[in-house]
Amino acid sequence: MTGQRNPDPPGGISGTIFTAGFSNLPLSTFLSNLRVHGIQVLVDVRSKPYASYTPHFNKDQIEVSATTAGLRYLYLGRELGGMPDNPGFYDDQGYVLYDRIAATEGFQVGINRLLDGLRKGYCLALTCGEDNPRHCHRRLLLGRMLREQGVAVAHILSSGTLISEAELLDEERRAPRQLSLFGGVEEEQQAWRSRHAVLPGRSN
Repeated sequence: MTGQRNPDPPGGISGTIFTAGFSNLPLSTFLSNLRVHGIQVLVDVRSKPYASYTPHFNKDQIEVSATTAGLRYLYLGRELGGMPDNPGFYDDQGYVLYDRIAATEGFQVGINRLLDGLRKGYCLALTCGEDNPRHCHRRLLLGRMLREQGVAVAHILSSGTLISEAELLDEERRAPRQLSLFGGVEEEQQAWRSRHAVLPGRSN
């Protein structure tokens, strides 16, 4: 499965939006993975697009590198980032509350820009630093909202292989459900939030 130019059928949105986390990959490997899957537009969805341990993925550097490689670069971290500065987007344990982000006007603007690009036939990949899509807001927040719009989502892994959202959902359905200390089944769906706490917990 490769990300060839997406068609725009009458009366609806069709096609696939990809995600790709760069982690500590060499820049050349990351860009090669994108080319293999036909990516045309790299959409940076990091709230803070800088990392001291991988300076080649800092916003200014990756924008130049992507453009040199023939890709378009679009920064939408302000609209679609998963770690906003406002403490109102976090619960008392420091988890990001995705429902609050998704309800903002800026987020809707960002999602609409992705959908507009898809309608125009571009093959887009959302990127941030997290390698594993199972733990990342690219999937848990953005992918969920895109699927609600009828868009297919697929994830380019650091190995260059592709895993579809349908495969991940099937994987989750087959996984044993964890029991809480009180004997009941603990449902992740109770709160639409990040998989990991990213801020120190706040006392009441």
